[in-house]
Amino acid sequence: MNKSKKILYISSRGDKGAGGENYLLTLFNNIDRNRFTPIVVLPKDGSLRKPLEEQNIEVIVVEANYDWLKPDIAWYKVVEGIQDRVKILTTIIHEKKIAIVHTNSNLRFEGALAARLTGIPHLYLAHIAYQSDMPIFQRLPFSQPSFSQLMGELSDQTIAVSQSVANTLTSHIPLNKLGVIHNGLELDIFNRALKNKSSRLKQELGLSNDTLLITSVGRISPDKGFDFFLEAANLVLQNHQGKVHFIIAGDEENTDFSASLKQKTIDYSITNYFHFLGFRNDIPDILAESDIFVLSSRKEGHPYVMLEAMASECAVIASNCAGVEETIEEGISGFIVPIGDVISITDRLISIINSTDLQNDLAKSGRKRIEGFFTADKTAYNLMDIYNNLLSQPQKAPGSFGIELFLQNCKEIAYLGKKNIELNERLQRIEHFIDYFQYNPITNTLRYIKKLFT
Repeated sequence: MNKSKKILYISSRGDKGAGGENYLLTLFNNIDRNRFTPIVVLPKDGSLRKPLEEQNIEVIVVEANYDWLKPDIAWYKVVEGIQDRVKILTTIIHEKKIAIVHTNSNLRFEGALAARLTGIPHLYLAHIAYQSDMPIFQRLPFSQPSFSQLMGELSDQTIAVSQSVANTLTSHIPLNKLGVIHNGLELDIFNRALKNKSSRLKQELGLSNDTLLITSVGRISPDKGFDFFLEAANLVLQNHQGKVHFIIAGDEENTDFSASLKQKTIDYSITNYFHFLGFRNDIPDILAESDIFVLSSRKEGHPYVMLEAMASECAVIASNCAGVEETIEEGISGFIVPIGDVISITDRLISIINSTDLQNDLAKSGRKRIEGFFTADKTAYNLMDIYNNLLSQPQKAPGSFGIELFLQNCKEIAYLGKKNIELNERLQRIEHFIDYFQYNPITNTLRYIKKLFT
């Protein structure tokens, strides 16, 4: 008899590439399927489905838009669908006999609401600290303590990917319900890339084999701090042109920000030395071929790509975001610089460029640090312990009057909001019509003729 417990994972993205989605794919490769069976809910049918299904994981799409919700109509559409999405999730929980709901994001709440209504445990995985300028929260501007309270009330257990992220939640979540499990890597992927290391990227870019590659990876958006990376590159290239080249590999999520970066490379006359690769499926190979890696982010939780760079034996320079100090030993397994400090990034880059011994020491120590503390099997083992603890707790009674009322109010608020938008649009059309009627050429001519005969 199969005693495996089914875990329903709620993802906030339908496409692979971001840290949260990498977390899921890595976790499922290392979780004990004899004990736990994953089922994944995606908000859209995107590129994440294929690698999940290749791992024999059931995928269910429950349509939801968690992108930027600046237009009022986009916000009201999200609010309008909350009740229906929760109902769908409760049906899935009943039909699939789900034992735990694991929400792999602190941007989504439907999984937590569905878990409460059905009386099963809910776990929140906090990949990053609360940010008021992120999707959803631009329309729900909580204070940090209020957000902490919300996370605590909606979850039986909250797991943060770093102590820094956990520290932002301690005001309202008891320590016995708040834990830290760092991200971990499957080293086989990076071992293969290092073993098969080639010069394909340099050949693609038309570079000589002795070129020093300084790389940064991530979706191109302001929070990743690529503007700091570019400014440091410009300073380095004032004295090292021809010797070093800079690379950004990542999807252009924010096209305006991406365009501004590319324009700066033109303004600084460094386009021949600064390369935008776009989204790539060969990140391990790129990192294996790179010499130095820079994490210049403004915000992180426990950056996967930094772990990947260390596993790939890059010398790493990282801005002091959440999780960085818990990973890098300053001056031993990498360098840590203040967020946005372009001069410090530049100085560290130059010191590594000028010393092959320093580069090698940082690279080897970084790799050992990952091997010792940040592997996927450790992450999966610790998380499975949390699952067992949740399953051992007394079962809760299903139902919540407050949640049912909240869901109905969401529906009605969305209806009123959409009606308000519709009335405003009608009023604008009437105003445009009146303006046109009063000031169009025919009316003006008639008004002129009337004036002549009066």
